[in-house]
Amino acid sequence: MLKTIQEKIDQTEYWDLPVLDFQIKFFGDEVDLFLYHDEDTSWKLSFLTCHRVAYETDATWRGVARVREMKKPQLGYYGQDITLNESKEFDGFYDVSMDLTILTAQIVCKEITVEKVSNDSWDIFWKKNENGK
Repeated sequence: MLKTIQEKIDQTEYWDLPVLDFQIKFFGDEVDLFLYHDEDTSWKLSFLTCHRVAYETDATWRGVARVREMKKPQLGYYGQDITLNESKEFDGFYDVSMDLTILTAQIVCKEITVEKVSNDSWDIFWKKNENGK
């Protein structure tokens, strides 16, 4: 199963694609990663039933105080590496390592899904900044 999921992730051709959002929901049980696909759609990678979510950002050195105030050209997050391994700690879980340029993450989760979604189907925070809303 690990190989199949890694292949699905790799088929998004995420390398150097803009990362549009990284959302942690439901007390860390779910993580969604949105990657640019085209003007109308994005790739949504969901990490579900998470045991551990750890990440580091550029907050100590970026020029803008809050990411929520950025416009799309300011984001600077790009897919570099997403690697899956079988968890050595927990049966049936995956260890996920991500390098998204100025955000790195390590996730231990039980399920991973990959889907293409309409950009109208999720809240793109930086679009509000570009539209002045």
